[in-house]
Amino acid sequence: MIGVVADDITGAHDIGSMFVKSGAVVHVFSYDQGLIPEDISRWQLPDVVILDTDSRFDSPEAAYNKVFGATKLLKELGCRQFYKKTCSVFRGNIGPEFDAMLDALNEDFAGVVVGFPKNGRQTIDGIHYVHGVKLEESEFRNDPVHPMDRSSLVDLLASQTKRRVGLVRHAVVGQGVVQLREEVAGMRGHY
Repeated sequence: MIGVVADDITGAHDIGSMFVKSGAVVHVFSYDQGLIPEDISRWQLPDVVILDTDSRFDSPEAAYNKVFGATKLLKELGCRQFYKKTCSVFRGNIGPEFDAMLDALNEDFAGVVVGFPKNGRQTIDGIHYVHGVKLEESEFRNDPVHPMDRSSLVDLLASQTKRRVGLVRHAVVGQGVVQLREEVAGMRGHY
C-alpha cells in the first residue's frame, strides 16, 4: 500500500486522481491527531491512502508535527511506500514537512521531484519554471503568504531543512538508468 501526505486538499485530490487513472483504488482522508488506523481500515484498505494535513499555512513546527503524525499513522496501516505531495511551486512548509516524513520513517535520504510538464511545471538543473517562466519571475513572486523570490529549488529546500540537499543534473538523467543509479548511490554516501 502507498501512503501519501499532502499539505492541502487540492493537492491530495490531484495526486489521488493520478493514481486512480492508473487503476488504483484511492481513499483521501483529512488528517487530525485523533484519526486512528481503524478510522481508515474500516473502509477496506485501498491501494493508496492519502492524508490531507492542511498544513501549508501552518507554522513550521505545527506542519512538522502534523506530517510526522500522519506518516506514523500510514506506517501503522501497513504502507510500504511513501510520497510527500507538495505545492507544485514549492509554497508552504516544504523543508519541515520533508524532515517530518523522513524522521517518522527513520530515513535520511529521499528523492524530490517537483516538475510536472503537463501542468506547466518544469525543473531543469534545479531551476523551476512555471509555463516557461522562472519561478521568481512568475505570478507566484507576488504570492501574499509565500512570495517566491528564487527559482532554485535546491536553494529553497536547503533554506528550510536540516538535511543536506543535492541535485541530479538533467544531463545525468539523460544518460540512462545505470548512470542515474550511480549518481544517486554516490549522493547517498555524501548526504
